Order: sequence, then structure tokens, then C-alpha cells
Amino acid sequence: MNHLIIILFALLNLYGTLFAGNSGNNLSTALALEKYGDLLKSQSFLVYPELRENPIKWFDSIPEAKIKNAVRPEVYELQAKPGELFVFQLGLWALNKDIKDVQIKFSGLKTTDGRSVSANRLTCFNSGGTDFTGKPFSKEINVPAGRVQALWIGADLDKIIQGDYNGSVTIFSNGEQHIVPILLKVAGDAVSNHGVNEGARLSRLGWLNSTVGINGEITKGYLPVKVEKNTVSILGRKLSIAESGLPSSITSYFSPSNESLIEKGEPITVQPFRFVIEKETGASVRLVPGKLIFKGKTPSKVIWNVLNSSDEFDLECTGKMEFDGFVDYQLKLKSKKPVKVKEIRLEIPVVKEKAGYMMGLGHEGGYRTPEWKWKWDISKNQDMLWIGAVNGGLRVKWKAENYRRPLVNIYYEFGRLRLPPSWGNDGKGGVNVGQKEGEVIINAYSGGREMRPGESLNYNFELLITPFRVIDRKNKFDDRYYHGGGTNTAVKIANAKKAGANIINIHHAEDIYPFINYPYLDANIPELTKLVSDAHKENLRLKMYYTTRELTKNLPEFWAFNSLNGEVIFPGPGNATRTDALHPRGPNEWLIKNLREKYIPAWYNLVKEGKFKGENDLSVITTPDSRLNNFYIAGLDWMVRNIGIDGVYIDDSALDRFTLCRARKIIDQYRPEGRMDLHSWNHFNKWAGFTNCLNLYMDLLPYFDLVWIGEGRDYNRLPDHWLIEVSGIPFGLPGQMLEGGGNPWRGMVYGITNRAGWTKNPPSNLWRFFDEYHFADRELIGYWQNDCPVTCTNPMVKTSVYKSADETIIAVANWDNKDSETSLITNWAKLGINRAGVDVFIPEITDYQQEQKSVSLDKMMIPGKKGFLIVLKRKNNASNQL
Repeated sequence: MNHLIIILFALLNLYGTLFAGNSGNNLSTALALEKYGDLLKSQSFLVYPELRENPIKWFDSIPEAKIKNAVRPEVYELQAKPGELFVFQLGLWALNKDIKDVQIKFSGLKTTDGRSVSANRLTCFNSGGTDFTGKPFSKEINVPAGRVQALWIGADLDKIIQGDYNGSVTIFSNGEQHIVPILLKVAGDAVSNHGVNEGARLSRLGWLNSTVGINGEITKGYLPVKVEKNTVSILGRKLSIAESGLPSSITSYFSPSNESLIEKGEPITVQPFRFVIEKETGASVRLVPGKLIFKGKTPSKVIWNVLNSSDEFDLECTGKMEFDGFVDYQLKLKSKKPVKVKEIRLEIPVVKEKAGYMMGLGHEGGYRTPEWKWKWDISKNQDMLWIGAVNGGLRVKWKAENYRRPLVNIYYEFGRLRLPPSWGNDGKGGVNVGQKEGEVIINAYSGGREMRPGESLNYNFELLITPFRVIDRKNKFDDRYYHGGGTNTAVKIANAKKAGANIINIHHAEDIYPFINYPYLDANIPELTKLVSDAHKENLRLKMYYTTRELTKNLPEFWAFNSLNGEVIFPGPGNATRTDALHPRGPNEWLIKNLREKYIPAWYNLVKEGKFKGENDLSVITTPDSRLNNFYIAGLDWMVRNIGIDGVYIDDSALDRFTLCRARKIIDQYRPEGRMDLHSWNHFNKWAGFTNCLNLYMDLLPYFDLVWIGEGRDYNRLPDHWLIEVSGIPFGLPGQMLEGGGNPWRGMVYGITNRAGWTKNPPSNLWRFFDEYHFADRELIGYWQNDCPVTCTNPMVKTSVYKSADETIIAVANWDNKDSETSLITNWAKLGINRAGVDVFIPEITDYQQEQKSVSLDKMMIPGKKGFLIVLKRKNNASNQL
């Protein structure tokens, strides 16, 4: 059966190649060359203009009429409106040889009375632009023989008045040039906002080069970078720099549950990082540091540099620390003479008290294994390790000059990590974690090698110093999400209010948002705008599903994006793609006939409601770190300002931290109470490369308000796993549960719930309890803290305390499947309570617990997989004197 399917797909592909069966009189390029070869024999390529309304879709066919017109080019007339970014196309057909390094030159456009559209107002999106970090770049355009390349061109008509503008576009390659004469007739009413309010104009292609949100400012809630001598300070953390340029010590100033900052910091590391080079003889190379130079300081970052030297090597160390806790190190090791090396390694000594937990390199989040050994293996998405305590830790990521962001989720196999030439060393490298005296040593080694004179290796690495910020208790307990609840958005405001939610997340695949990651489709904008307005009238905030990992084929810019040759649409196996989870038999027929090659099929959905009912939403995987990030940010900026959304919901993102920082700035600028939350499917499986979600996305966490790390989670895992991989607490963020609604009793040990709308057990009753007992004002003292005033005699039962002046609430939960007896050992002095002056009771919470008016903490039976919220309330007129 599988062989028949493969044959069928091949025949469909062949049919498309030969006949290119779209609505026009298209010929396959092979047939076109056979038919018109004599006419075209004097040239190696053909150029023809095309309207934006007729996107050039296929690389292997050409409209027959275009061949005749292109041989004897006439002035091509285009209709535009003042103010818009006007877009049109040129098709380039490479006839019988490869066309390399295509160059495009614009003449500028002029009227007979001297008005003009200067050449610098025209751009070809295929030849370069502005990358996602705001830097200009250029791309070489090469067209293989027999193929057609669409060249998308934009003309900025801002402040250009009506008139007929004449000019030309010249295409150069292989010593040959083709001139396309253009008449641009600018007429009619001026278009506002460069035309981007109407997606059908394709003016949004200008978003590819957007620099919105790129500046040196810090985001809300953080502090500017401060440098005193060799110490860099940011919110809640300090890093001191040794003479070598590497860290000499790292200190955290976060309280044990990350709810406040403390004056006396706690060390994460106290000994310097050590970069060790051992020669074949066993002798260590002594690198002598030069002068440490600070440069490039802004409120958001500081950069330093130092050259370490020996007779055999130079090691140039360049460090950068940013306001959110991100530290980037570039270590360039250059050999001065032939050297046989036994070992090159980086040793990171972590204080034992800040190394109790571990996540990464094949280790699931939880208690640190005493000895852990790991080797580089790019079949797994593993290149980073977090090690720490709840209120202080380090994530280390090892990389080199060849680093490329891998694909995530079930698509990892199509875009794997690249083995770093330095750290990986053809499979000889790895990381060992072990304990030595009072320290835990992270030993990243690379093994033996021979280095030639002048040879360089890049031993680069990143650090993230956690936690990133103090947990906002108001956000944690007062933000209530309604998410899901069907595809009919008309009922969501009423349903959210009924559930007690105050934030609505609108998912894709819904009636007025049918197509993934393109919420601003022209046909949907009026309904979305009204929905946001209606939500605001009810004092609800409304957010949109919006990310970049997948891209619907239904967006107007799809074919323009496809013409960028892998820059936006990831160049995967195309029609041969198979994924066990979604496409075991291959892509959808539409993708097979139309895209054919260099894509990966992703999410698909048949729209069930709304004006697009019956339409297929087919999507493809995108390329990380491309100009799509600029498009995404400009789109977010447009939605915030024009639709009024209150933030975004991001699902398994392909975005980087720089782009998330831009998004945060936009939301904070226009929607001060806006929110961004992160959802992720459990990546610890073969499809996703056995990686850990919070490790994978840790560099994004400083810009989120919440983590919803719940899909595919097993809530029967032990408490240490919950703490590190579910709760969000070690990183300064609230968390939420998803899979099956989670376990509300265990969740309350960490102060987390699920969401309304998504599962059958909404947290509405818990939310009412939060309000009644003012949870946002209470201090959380978790079971993981040494000074937690309530502990259990049963190791399978955990307790955390929510403390205020007049009363304390104990969250107790059983991690055993069976009912378990335990004693709650209470240190009344730590609670600041006189035992004789309090009532101890369990209040009624529907679907959570039944009322018990008097409770003994000395002996309790905790139901299997469940627990209680126990109130310790001071009696009227009772004294707290102990």
C-alpha cells in the first residue's frame, strides 16, 4: 500500500511539472524552451513583469503569453495609489544554463514635469534587506537552468502625489542584461499607513524589513546594567569578571521562593570559570591575561574583551551581559605553532547549595543526579544544561561559529543541531557533571586534537543566570485565563465571565481566526476588532494566538515568501516529507501539486465555522531567525494599535530572545496591562530530540508573564519534577497546568491552576477562594525552603504555606496514589502564631474539598492524588504572643 501511495504522489508531481495546470495557458519550462528555442537562442535568461494579483507560484512553468511579450518588451503599465508600498513582480526564467549572482538595478521613476520616485525608494525583497536584528544584509540570487524565479519588488509611494512615472528595472547576470520598461500610474485617493491596513495589497511585504522595537532600551520591570570595577549588576544578580574575562563569581539576590529581593546575596559560583588546555605531555598551558577592556555599555548591555596569551596560543575572550541575565561568551582560540593537545575544556564550579536541581543534556528536570555523563549526539536536541536551586542557577549552552537554531517539536529531525567543531570535535566532546568537595563541577571537554599554526577554534557558550525576576503575585493569582471552549467566538465573552476569567486567549482554527499565525486577514479584521472592543467593555483582556513556527498557505504573502528560497519557508524534503505524528503518508494533495519541493508540511485543519467554513488551513514550517521575525513584530505592532489586542499567546516558538524582547516592548508601550504567555508540548521524546521545554525556551522567559508547560505532561511525576519543569518558580514566573486539567491539589503546592475553557475541571472555585482569602497579598513559603514552617512526616506528602499577618493557609498534597497518613509538623514560632489562639479548619471549595470545621494537624489522612487547603485563622481577640 505504501508503494502505491508513493507512486501516486510521483505521478501527481509529474503531472504538475508537465502541464503546470493553473488557470492560465502555462507551459512547463521544458516544453516552452522546445517550442520557443529559436526565438530565445540569443539569450540565456528571460525576464517578464507580472502584477501582484497574479503571484508567480511555480518554478517549472511560465505563461506562454509572457514569453512573446518579453522577447519584444513593451512598457509595462502598473496602477498604484499615493501613499502605499506598491508591490509588483518580475519573473526570471533561466533558459538552458544556471544564472548566477543576479543583480537588480532601478532607474528611478519620473514624470514628464520632473517629479520622481527615487531609485532608493525601490527594493527587491529577494536580494536582501534588514535582518531580524536590524542589520542590513544582501542575498545572492542564483537561478538553476530551466527554473523560474519570482522577484518581488516594492516601491515606497509615501508622500508621492498623482502622476505617470516612467522608468525601468534592469536585470544583470553572466554579462547579459534585460531592461523592463515601467509606467507607474499613481492615481486615486491616498492610501493610509503605507497600504498595510489592506493585506490584499501585499504592502505588508515591507514588514520583512521592519525595525520596530529595535532600540537600546530595557523592558519594563528590569533595571539598567550597572558596572562597578569588574562587577556587572542587573536585577537581582551580579557577575564579577576575572582577569581572564571569564566569570570569577556569580551571586543571586532572590528570596527562596523568588517573591522578593534580599540584601545579602547568595553565591551561585565563588570560584572562577577555568578554561584549561592540556598538551599531549600532560602539561597545562598557562595563559596570561592582557588588559580587560569594557566597551559598548548601554542601559541594556555591556561588552568586555581581553586577550589571553601563551607561547602556543592566543585566547581572545569577548563577553556580553544583558539586563535580563543573558551572558554571551565568544572564546576564540588561535594556535601560534603546531601543537598536539590532549584536552581543551571549560570547568564551571557551582556552589553545592545552588546545584540541587538539574535539567538538560538528557536529564529530565528534578533533583541533580550525583554523576552525569553526556556526549555530543546531534540526533538529540541537546546542547544546554541548567543547574541550580530555586532562587539561583545557571543555564549553560555550548555552541560555535556554525550554530543554527534547530527546528522544534516533531520537526527536529529536519533541522537538527550542528556539531560545534570546537566542543564536539567529531564526537570526542561531552559534558560531565560531578561533585568535588563543596562544589559541583560542570566539565565541558572536547578531547584530543592537533592544531596547526594559525588555526582557530571557537569555544563559545552562553549563560542564563536564573531566576530572571521576582514573581508578580498579582499576575499569578489575579490573572484568570479562558482558553479554548470551541471555535465559536461569539460565546467566549459570556463564557469567560461565567467562569470568572478576566483574560481570553483566542486560538487559531476559530471562526474569525481560521488560519494559523495570520490573524489579520482582511476578511477577519472587522470581527476581531469588534470582539476585542466587546471584551474591553466587559473589563476583559483579549489576546491572540500568534507565533512563527508554522505559516498558513492562506496568507496573501505566501507566494512571495516562497520566492525567498528557504529564507522564510524552511527548505525541507518537500513532497517526500513524512512525520509520524501528523503526516505519516505524506503532505496534503494541495501542497504536493503546488509547493512540490523544499518545504515541511505542518499543522492542518478543516475550518468548521465562519465565513471560511470548509476551507483547508494547511501550513508549512518556517525557517528560524529570518526576516519573518520582522514581519511578525510589525504585525504585532499593527494589531496592538489597530485591533487593540492585549498581548499574544505563543505556542512552541521558533522565535529568538531578541525578537521576544521587541514584542515585549511593543506590548508594554501600547497595552501596559498586556500579557505574553508561553505554551509548550513536552519535548522529551524521540521526535523532539529528548530536550526539555524550559531549557529550550529559557532565554525567552524574561519576556513572558506566564508559562503553560502542560501538553503531554504526566502529573504523576514526583514533586521535584513539578518544581523544575512545570511550576515556573525557579525562573521567576507563574505556571499553569494543561494535560487533562492537571492535578489541582498538587498544583496548589506551587500556587498554580489550569485554565477555564480548555478542560472539564475549570479552576473557577479556586479563583473564588483566592479572592476570598486575598492570595495575591500572601507570601509563599514552599516545601523546598529550609525554613518552611510546616513539614510532613510522610515523604510522599508535601506542604507549602501562604502566609499573611492574621492567617495562614497550608496547601498539602499527596503524591501517592493511595490515601496516606501524615503529621503536619508546624513551627508556630516561624509562623508568628500562638497555637492556642487559632482555629484550624478546611473550608468548602466545590469540586476540591468538603468543609471540615475542626482539623488536627497532628494526624491527617490525605486522599491519594489529592490534598487540602487548610486555614489557620486567628481567633477573635486572640493574641499572637507566643
